[in-house]
Amino acid sequence: MGTISAVTAYCNNEVGYVAWDVDERIDGCLGFEVTRVYLDAAGNPAIRADGRPDRVKTVAYVPFKGQRNPDHEAQDTGVWPVQKLSWRDLTLRKRRDRAARRPDEVRVRYEVRPVGPFENGLDPVPSNGREQVPDGQGGTKPAYQGKARKLGYLAPATASNAILVTRRLDPFHSTFTNGILAAQWLSNVLLEDGVITPNELLDKLSDPNDVHRRYLAGDVLPMLHELFDRQGEFFLGLYELEDKELEKLLLDNKRRIHLILSNTGADSAKRWDARNAPARQRLIDAGVDIQHRMFNNSVHIGHNKFVVHVAPDGTPSAVFTGSTNWTSTGVAGQTNNAILIEDAAVAAHFLNYWRRMKDDALPAPLPLSKAMSATRQGAKFRSDNATPAVVPLAAGGTITTWFSPNMPQRKKPPTPPIPPDLAHVYRLMRQAREAVFFLAFYPGQSGRDCIVGEAIEIGRKDPELMVLGAVSSANAMPNYVPGTKGEDKEDEEDDVAAIAPTTFFENRMAIVRASRIDDKGIVGDFGKEVLSAGRAIIHDKIVVVDPLSDHCAVVFGSHNCGYKASYSNDENMVIVEGHRALAEAYMVHILDVYEHYRFRAIEAELKKQGRSGWSGFLDTSDTWQDRYVSGSSGTLAQYLTSRTA
Repeated sequence: MGTISAVTAYCNNEVGYVAWDVDERIDGCLGFEVTRVYLDAAGNPAIRADGRPDRVKTVAYVPFKGQRNPDHEAQDTGVWPVQKLSWRDLTLRKRRDRAARRPDEVRVRYEVRPVGPFENGLDPVPSNGREQVPDGQGGTKPAYQGKARKLGYLAPATASNAILVTRRLDPFHSTFTNGILAAQWLSNVLLEDGVITPNELLDKLSDPNDVHRRYLAGDVLPMLHELFDRQGEFFLGLYELEDKELEKLLLDNKRRIHLILSNTGADSAKRWDARNAPARQRLIDAGVDIQHRMFNNSVHIGHNKFVVHVAPDGTPSAVFTGSTNWTSTGVAGQTNNAILIEDAAVAAHFLNYWRRMKDDALPAPLPLSKAMSATRQGAKFRSDNATPAVVPLAAGGTITTWFSPNMPQRKKPPTPPIPPDLAHVYRLMRQAREAVFFLAFYPGQSGRDCIVGEAIEIGRKDPELMVLGAVSSANAMPNYVPGTKGEDKEDEEDDVAAIAPTTFFENRMAIVRASRIDDKGIVGDFGKEVLSAGRAIIHDKIVVVDPLSDHCAVVFGSHNCGYKASYSNDENMVIVEGHRALAEAYMVHILDVYEHYRFRAIEAELKKQGRSGWSGFLDTSDTWQDRYVSGSSGTLAQYLTSRTA
């Protein structure tokens, strides 16, 4: 009989990810119970105030065939076990019974235990006491429909390594928005009153006091507030500013901030910057030091979202960057990353870029909403951006900062040379020995001239390399075919003749795009899902190379990881090499988003083809293991359990 051969856990400050491998099929196994075990300072299981060990079976919602869970009531993996070799612990921080979050700075490990049908000689899986749940009328009702399956343990539990749930990864403070993704719980929240009204979700995301906004924003907003609590001055380069809480943060610090604010796009009346305009005017009225960096054309955008903190003695001390726009959807409606780099040299390079950007002043149109088709960055600014700055890490490795635009041409020519920042990223990807992971919004059409196409080319040359990624825009998929030659649109809904798959699988490469379950009942008891309050769902711009090795690399910033960003836009890109803790944290974020959408993307693709997909229920025999033991489905778990200290 097979056994669990290894269990390995990873985390960032939001999500836990545990993977395990088996040496062969475990006879009778109907899945695995996964338990989170809290540890004390000595690394031993922590004890609660009532004297019991602090252990939590991870939450589960998918029942066995023959059962139903139409109300999406939570059970745990001792009732509905995990029928795969990995598990995302989404409730490590985010509770599911209320819009509240658990504390960070805790240490946990996981225990994974195979279960099967109970029979004499097996230890029974104990009841969790949730056979009945409140019915909303003062009574109770069965937690789910159908006969309960009595399960027993097939073997002792196997424990993982210990992990620390933290955003403090010296010299980084790394965090991620929770985003709305496409989730059952969010649909249930919006349907509490029986109907989802127009703009209901956007109104929640825009309200600084809304509990769901805070839940979705995670640690991003607290981290920004902590940053602005510091003494000194702040130098900001922002693309968008359309959030009440963040606008107030700036106004509350109006004497200490220096802001370069670019323009948003044109509205239906062809007026530019309509979304930034209200906040811009209030900042002007308050006397804020602000420069209006108005491109007001469709070629260029000032896409930065960074803050440099300068201490009272005039020394740059830290920089906040990442993919998170200063909008309500940016902080709470999309998947984004945000990072504070506590390094004086890196902060100085960002401040130098900010000053060069200010010196590269653009003419201000009158009015500010007027189109400006010829506005572009200056030649010296572009030339200066072509040279990176490299800062050594105290524990080994480097931080490299790149800024855009860094090519002499205004926009990408028909046969474009590779920009220097992407040449650096491509070099790291080509040196990958085991894995390349990425998340992107829209780096380039059909994966051309961007990280998507490069990853595929590398994966085809090295079939043993694992490439996993997720994108937001339909036409970023490598197998996207536009309906009209030369078209470059964000969504296939704008182009009915387009071929816009939701999946791309080849060798050990797997790329999916953000998708949702759009018909209730099409997959088990999953209901129709809300996808986004705006067009971008996955807004990250991340590449992670070989995260389980000392030669790992992480790429992040505002840069969309395509040629257009390097040729046309104000952007920042940070490349960190040799920092395994940061690489693993970003890997967990990528896997969280990728796995969430992978299942949905596959179902969407099958629906397009008129084929049936997963039933939405757990198998009632042990044959589900075959695709992991004998097929390719176990590749990721095998990689993740290969981690060495």
